[in-house]
Parts: sequence; C-alpha cells; structure tokens
Amino acid sequence: MKLTTHNLQQLPDPSEGHASPLPLLLGALLLALFTPSVNAANDSACAYKNIDPAQYGNKPFQNPPEIVSVNGSLNTDMSVKYTDPRTTSLGGCPLTLRTYNGQLVGPTLRIKQGDTINLKLDNQLPKETPDQIRRQFEQENQHAYLATTPASFNTTNLHYHGMHVSPTGNSDNVLIAIEPQNKFGYEVKVPSTHPIGSYWYHAHAHGSTSIQVGSGMSGAIIVADNPATTPKSLLAANAREKIFMLQTILYNEEGKLDRITTLFPGPSKPNPKDCSKASGNYGTWPCSKRRITINGQLVPIITMKRGEVQRWRLVDTAFRESIQFAVKDHDLHEIALDGNYLGRIDTWEAGTPIDLEPGYRSDVLIKASTKPGDYPIIDQSTSSAKSLRQADEPENLLAILRVTEETEDMALPTSEEMAHLAPFGNTDLSKTANGVQEVVYKLGQGLTDPNRNYFQVNYRAFSPGNIRQLSLNATDMWSLTTVGDPTGVANPIPPLPHVFHIHVNPFQWSRTGPDGNPELVWKDTLLVQGPAVTNVYTQYTDFIGQFVMHCHILDHEDLGMMEIEEVVDTADGTRLPHHH
Repeated sequence: MKLTTHNLQQLPDPSEGHASPLPLLLGALLLALFTPSVNAANDSACAYKNIDPAQYGNKPFQNPPEIVSVNGSLNTDMSVKYTDPRTTSLGGCPLTLRTYNGQLVGPTLRIKQGDTINLKLDNQLPKETPDQIRRQFEQENQHAYLATTPASFNTTNLHYHGMHVSPTGNSDNVLIAIEPQNKFGYEVKVPSTHPIGSYWYHAHAHGSTSIQVGSGMSGAIIVADNPATTPKSLLAANAREKIFMLQTILYNEEGKLDRITTLFPGPSKPNPKDCSKASGNYGTWPCSKRRITINGQLVPIITMKRGEVQRWRLVDTAFRESIQFAVKDHDLHEIALDGNYLGRIDTWEAGTPIDLEPGYRSDVLIKASTKPGDYPIIDQSTSSAKSLRQADEPENLLAILRVTEETEDMALPTSEEMAHLAPFGNTDLSKTANGVQEVVYKLGQGLTDPNRNYFQVNYRAFSPGNIRQLSLNATDMWSLTTVGDPTGVANPIPPLPHVFHIHVNPFQWSRTGPDGNPELVWKDTLLVQGPAVTNVYTQYTDFIGQFVMHCHILDHEDLGMMEIEEVVDTADGTRLPHHH
C-alpha cells in the first residue's frame, strides 16, 4: 500500500486578485541589490574546473552535528529545505541544494538498543507546478522504460539504511511520499537485540532519491556500544571517534542539482572521457571536476598524536562512486562491516585499501604513526575492470592525517576481546538455507531508441504491483547477477556492475580476508560484478510487511531497478497468493 500525505493547506494563488505592481518592483530591486555577489560568483566559482583544497578546504575535521537519545527515546524535528546560497558554498560556489536542516550533511542520530526514534520530517521544499513535474517526469521517461510514475524531485521520505526495524506504517516505510509543504512523523522502534554499529539514513522517494542524496540528503545513525561489554581500548578509541559521511555532492554551474541525467554517464554515452557539451557527459560527476566531500568539507585535516588510536566510521553515501579508502603508511584495523561487528580485527596493511561502494559502511581503528607529519587519506586510483563506472578512476585526495610531535601510545583491542561482539555469533546460514531467490539486474537499451534503456530487476521495471513474497523466519540463498544486451543488439551494453541492497534483514557473504582466506561477513549492500553469480544468505526475522530491494546506484533505482518484497507470516511456510 502506498500512503501519500495530502496537502493540508493551499497557498493563495498570486495570480488572483489585483495586487499593486509596486511592491513587486521594490522586491525585485532589493533582491538585485542584495544578491549581486552570489550571481557574480556563479559565473566563475561554479564552473566545471579544478577546486583547490588549499583555498577552499584544509580546515580542521568536523563531525556532523549530533542528536542523542534520552531515556529511551530520540526526539527531533528535521526540515527538508534548500541551502541558503549566501551562507553555504563548496569550492567558492554558492549552493542551492536540497538538504536536511539547510546543511550539507544531516545530523548524526545516536541511539541505544531498545530506543525509539521519534522524528518529525518537515518537507519545506516548494511545491512544483504541474509543468515542472511533467518536465521532471520526462527527464526520467526519455531515458528509461518506466512502469510507474516516479515522485517529483521535491517529494521525499526517509530510509533507515541497514536498520533491522519494521518497514511498515510510520516506521522505515519507503513506500510513502511526503509531498512539499507537508510533515510526517516517524516512530521507529529499535529492538533491544538490534546489532550495535554504524547505520545511516537518506532520502528514498522513488524518482527523487538520486537527486536528493546527490545533494547531500543523508546522515549517520549510530547504535551505541554498551560500556559494560565493550573492551576498554575500544571505548578509548570511541571517545575520539570520527564520522566520515563520504559524499559526491553534484551541482551545476548555477550551484543547483535539477537534472537526473547529470548523475550518470549512461551506457548510451560510451566514452566517459569525452566531456564536451555535445557528448552528453558534460556536467556529470567525472566531467564536473567536483571533489568528494566529507561531512560537507573539502579535504579536512585530522590531527592525532603519535600512537593515538581513533575509531573512524566510514559511510559511502555516493550515488555512483567506488571509494578505495587508504591512509598512507597506516594500517586499517577493520572491526565492523555495514554496521555489524566482525567479532575480530581484520588488519588491512598500509597500501591495501578498504573497498567502499555506495551504501557500504566500514568501521576502522587507526593508530597514528610514530613519525610526525602529514599523511594523505586517499581514494586510490581504480582500473576500469574494478570501477563501478567501468572507467579508469584517478586517485582522489579525501583528507589529511596530521600526526603531531606529542605522543599518546594507546592500545588496540585484540581479536579475542572483540569476539563476543559479533551480533550473530558463529552462525552459518548456508548450512540451513532451503529456498532460492534470484536477482538479475538488467541494464539494456531499447531497439528503437538506444538512448532509452531498460533498468530492471528480473526483467521488470519497478511497479508497486510486482511483489516477491517471502516467508517469515525462512532462510534463503539469494543468487545475484547482472546481464546486458543479448546478441543482435547494435552496440550492446555489457553486463555492468550493480549494487545489491535489501532493506530490513542483513545477509551473509563470503569474502577474502586480509590473510587471503575466505571469511563470512554480514552486510546489507554488495557490489555485484556481472556476469558472474554471487550467492548470499539471509533469514527474514521479526518483521512482516513490504519493503524494497534495489540497485544502490541511485539513479538506477529511480529509473526502475527496484522491486517490492513482502514478508508474510505463514505458519506452514507456504506462500500466500499475490495480491495487488
């Protein structure tokens, strides 16, 4: 069922009545007087050119603002509104972007197991005219074979990514649409057994997700450690925690983001290196020369003492960016993946990056070198074979670790100390799975119009009536792959990488650990490289109701690469008949 909040109040139509033109002229004059700097800056500062971090960044690292639960409840109001270009800029460009609370990063929500999140979302974005909505629809419709009408760019909702909570009603329900000038109250009850760790929230209204997240509409959710059961050395590192909301905030030469086509160099544009206006790639991320930001900052500086240990919570919020996260001359001691503690420490030696794909989280402990100096924190260069974009990606400087002369030799926890924190113990779901679910991500081009593509799951574009049913407490293997065009299609699209994300329940996957051996890990988001098949295992526990599975390349989701799943409570494990 799709719930839509209705407009509570109609604004008066300015065309009605006979208002004097004098106030309008005066208003226009005042606007011109007080905004020349913004307009002048747009001419050059917002151009698609290199941004100098020394001029526009290199400030001390800042965690996002934080809201903390009190007595079992986190109560907050959050507004969705445009940034004020007079006070908000990147690289000198004044920005008018859709955000939470007018900031380039949303506030961190810090809760405990068993808490309730009471969050009132106030969509203060302006209502679009029917003509504006039609033009937005055509942007998507001209590039994809849509099976349903997507939400307008100013319509929103909130997804609690990775959280094991109810997907129905006013909990983590992404099938609602909060229209402009409307409010909606979320009540998310977090189980007392919820895994401790790093999660995040972001906009998720189908059709506007990529535009909104690509503008910075996301924030961290932290389910806090229990001091009584957490190793003392980890608590000490937590006290110096850094939250990295890694962002690809895309804005045009007017400091805005209003075209979904700029979010992708699509398969119909086969040469991503061609950044000419004629190519269709002009203004896309690879051609824009915009930089990855952290919490809205350009290349911030983290200062640590020699031997100090900090916990860094890494969140890849990008709409289409592989980040190979590394710190020069520093090992990365990974303790959690997609929120879930590993139950050990996986130490990736200096030079070996941690792979972050859109939606991924990784918690690492970093122990500062004994040698003072500045160490680059980078996104390592990526070959086209491993890149989400299927194009060579250059190295990016993300931040700087500055190690001072001072010394504070802190201990790292041991794998033995971390073992009991693994939320699911030694569970191996592959031993108990008895059902199979298949996911085939299909990106292919139309025969009559090669610019219009199929973005499908199992050869169907997203439709609220297409529902996959799953039985409560069942354990399934999910077989994941991607396909491109069949033979016979001119200039066929190959099986491109996609990012599998499913709501509510995490899944188990086998990866290669730092020692070169396979290890089981729990995740909620996973890069799928076609045409090979990847198998993961999951169990549907605690919650019934409808939620979604989709590609976390967010423009792919908006263009149809999403499916509704419904967990149903059937005592004998049989499926219910489909209902629409």
